[in-house]
Amino acid sequence: MRIVAIGDTHTKHRKLQVPDGDVLVFAGDGEFRSALDLIDFNNWLSGLGHDLVIVIAGNHDFFCERFPNEVGKYLTKAIYLRDEQYALPNGMALWASPMTPTFLNWAFMESDDNLDRYYWSKIPQKTDVLLTHGSAHGYLDVSQPQGDHLGSKTLADRIEKLKIPYVIHGHIHGSYGIKKTKETTYINCSVLNEDYDLVNQPIVFDV
Repeated sequence: MRIVAIGDTHTKHRKLQVPDGDVLVFAGDGEFRSALDLIDFNNWLSGLGHDLVIVIAGNHDFFCERFPNEVGKYLTKAIYLRDEQYALPNGMALWASPMTPTFLNWAFMESDDNLDRYYWSKIPQKTDVLLTHGSAHGYLDVSQPQGDHLGSKTLADRIEKLKIPYVIHGHIHGSYGIKKTKETTYINCSVLNEDYDLVNQPIVFDV
C-alpha cells in the first residue's frame, strides 16, 4: 500500500503537485478558518483521485476546533479524524490527533502533561501508523533558524513505549524529511518552509 503524506499547505494546496498513491494523509494546517476554506480544500481533493484521504486539523485550523460537528459536512472527500483510530485498507491501524504542545494562542493545544493525560493515553497498544499535527520531541521538531526542539516529550515517550512503526506529522516547517530509528520511521511532511514558501514535495512511502 502506498501512502502519500502532506501537511501545512496554509491555503497553497492548489500549487502542490500530489503523486498518485493508495492513501493520501494530510497532517493539518490547511488554514481552515471558515467553512469556505474547507469547501475549497474538499473541491481540490475531489480532483486528486486517491482511493482514501485522511485529514486531521492543526493549530491554524480554528474552524475545526470551534465547530467540530460541522467539519464532515464540508469535507466530504476525506475521512476526518480527531483523536480516534481508523483501519487502513491493508489492515494496519492508524490513530490520529491534531494536538500540539501549547505555544501562544492557537488551536488544538495543551500542556505536555495534559496531552499525555487526555490524548496520548488514548493511543491504542496496537497502532501501526500515528498521524499527528505536532511532532515528538527530538524527532524532526527543530524550528529553523532557532534550533530549538519543539515537539512533545510525552508523545516521544508514548511512541517509544508502544513501538509505533510509522509516525507522520507536520507543524515544524523547518524539519521536513524522514528520520528512522530501530523501531520507528518518523516523517515530517510539511510542504512549506519557515517562510511559508512551497519548497517541499509530498513524501511517498510503501507499507
